[in-house]
Amino acid sequence: MSDQIRKIMDEELRAQETPSLRKFAEYLMESMTQEGDTKFSHNTIANWKNGKPPATDFLEDMLSVYPASDRRFYFALRMLAAKSPLIWGDDGIVWSLKARFPKVE
Repeated sequence: MSDQIRKIMDEELRAQETPSLRKFAEYLMESMTQEGDTKFSHNTIANWKNGKPPATDFLEDMLSVYPASDRRFYFALRMLAAKSPLIWGDDGIVWSLKARFPKVE
């Protein structure tokens, strides 16, 4: 799992205009509430970069805040999939199953 976390972080940091841990933290928190323990430092991002996964609650919050078209949504989905592949599927593929089910009336 930690190798996957490192790989995701490397890809995300390279995708940033200015690959900085502080700026990446600000980018992730842009639309998130600034209350409680949802704030984190560049040290937290450095831990993620070293393979320690983000908290599941934080990642699930990101899914509820950012639209599916936002890169941060996909980041959260990939991290969740790395942490719990049986629940989220490879790279969050479980979310694509929605289109395969018949409409519930």
